[in-house]
Amino acid sequence: MERPKSMLCKGLLLTDPEHPPQPGWIRVEGGRIAEIGRGHTDEKAEVGGAEVILCPAFIDAHIHLPQIDSVGCDGLELLPWLEQVVFPAEAWWGAGAAASMTRTAVQRMVREGTFGFAGYLTSHAQAGAMALGMLASGVDGARLRFAAGRVAMDRNAPAALIDEDIARARMNPTPGVALSGDGLGDRGEVSVNPRFAIACTDELLAECGWLVRKRAESGRPIVMQTHLSESVPECRWIGELFPGDRDYTSVYDRAGLLTERSVLAHAVHLSDAEFELIAQRRAVLAHCPIANTFLESGLFDLDRAREHGVRVALGSDVAAGVDIAMPRVARAMIEIAKIRKMTISPGADVPKPSEAWSMITRGNADALGWSDSGRLEVGAHADILALRVPETWRDGFLIGRLLYNWTSDLIVDRVVAGARVARVDGVS
Repeated sequence: MERPKSMLCKGLLLTDPEHPPQPGWIRVEGGRIAEIGRGHTDEKAEVGGAEVILCPAFIDAHIHLPQIDSVGCDGLELLPWLEQVVFPAEAWWGAGAAASMTRTAVQRMVREGTFGFAGYLTSHAQAGAMALGMLASGVDGARLRFAAGRVAMDRNAPAALIDEDIARARMNPTPGVALSGDGLGDRGEVSVNPRFAIACTDELLAECGWLVRKRAESGRPIVMQTHLSESVPECRWIGELFPGDRDYTSVYDRAGLLTERSVLAHAVHLSDAEFELIAQRRAVLAHCPIANTFLESGLFDLDRAREHGVRVALGSDVAAGVDIAMPRVARAMIEIAKIRKMTISPGADVPKPSEAWSMITRGNADALGWSDSGRLEVGAHADILALRVPETWRDGFLIGRLLYNWTSDLIVDRVVAGARVARVDGVS
């Protein structure tokens, strides 16, 4: 990996997907965009060229690193899929596979142009600490931006995944559900990740909420990630486990887990009251269209979420999501909206390709509280893709062509945190 003090990138700048890319250049210093100029320059550039499109790299708002090799285990709904596929994979991570799987996950994200993510590890503290250290230091020269943390869970799962939280609670009543975020630098932050309410007792959810509150009071609000209303059987089980709560969302609200830095994945089966509560708390829903169809969980109602003023991000949700490439996730969002319009909601709005592209760049960044990522602007983290597309694509349908024809072969160069990554996972 090259770490120049200064780097020049030039080409056609795709700063706004509503408008065609225009000739320009970007100067990178210290991992951030220092200058942006319009027009051509004769100065030699390390990245790009006259016909190369420069755009922000993608951000994934929901991914499970330990599930990176569990893609494609089909034929199961959510709860049996967790039991038969995911829990064994996460036990394997804790038994010694964390380093290799972290490397694989980063390689595959970088290959597809994803340089930032909000993600889950497992419930194993030692393996999680190692994974966070790897992410912070960089994997094969790529220092991704991330919010990630160990999963909190203390019931309804194999002993290998719940024993640590049970033992910790017995030994020390002080909340300790999240790993320390010290030493992660300006590219990483620890998150608190209660898996979902089914796998957490009231006491564990309260501990997570305590941590969220204390971090907010200290002026360093923490990202909270969990799952919400993904499948009908899951929602029914929640009703049995928490009979005193009005609904699934209220379980998290009672624990103090709904804030503007909360990312709630799926949210397929929500009532109007739940949408209203989420909007009031300014929490974010991570729409995972590919995962929802793979597990046959349902079709997320994007139109309804927007009507309630709820913030929505996009996530791959690997491994229930079978595709790690965010342009293809964005395409799936459009396709789900079209299916709903044709079958369920005739008046539903369908996002334009430019809206979908914005969601997987600056939209996801803003949802995670990263106002200096996902964009080509002075002061932003220098996470840049250089794309070479057929000349026939450079028309009013460019963004749609990118989404519907996406392949990593379109990427001719990658700048991650201001450093050119020359080779990742066989891609040079």
